[in-house]
Amino acid sequence: MTMTRLCCAAVVIATLQLGAAAQQRSSTPPDEANPPTVQDQDLVLGAWELDLSRSTFSPGPPPRSEIRSYQEEHEGIKAEILTVNADGSKIHMQYVASFNDLVAVVTGSQQTDAIRMRKIDAYTAESRLSYQGQPVGVARRVVSPDAQTLTITLDRSAPAVVHNVEVYRRIGP
Repeated sequence: MTMTRLCCAAVVIATLQLGAAAQQRSSTPPDEANPPTVQDQDLVLGAWELDLSRSTFSPGPPPRSEIRSYQEEHEGIKAEILTVNADGSKIHMQYVASFNDLVAVVTGSQQTDAIRMRKIDAYTAESRLSYQGQPVGVARRVVSPDAQTLTITLDRSAPAVVHNVEVYRRIGP
């Protein structure tokens, strides 16, 4: 009789454990219940300063300085780019875009008025740039594995042919 009770108790405990495990599996997976934030998804978020000594600008001249800031927005990523050109003039460019391959409006630039972004992998994104409905260039953005260096390769066809490799260092979260 004691052996029968022990066996029954073991079966009840095993059944309860299996039921609990099945209930956990049938509940919403952690990815759906707690989706990753944009910060988890995109290493570019934060502030970046142009490192002129590691960058190349063809045809040039390089800007005096540039600071880029990427922040999480409800519609994607908000980019704010503050540039001081070689002649001292300033540009304040902004856009909010996501990786859904939809066109987003760019403000503050006389050469680009729209951007279409596509994520390639955890470190790399590519943007198609346009002006007045016409394609004008491609920018490929790569964040280093340690997330401390950002490299943007810009190839433009209009208004002039440009090939820049711009290297940035992280200056803030």
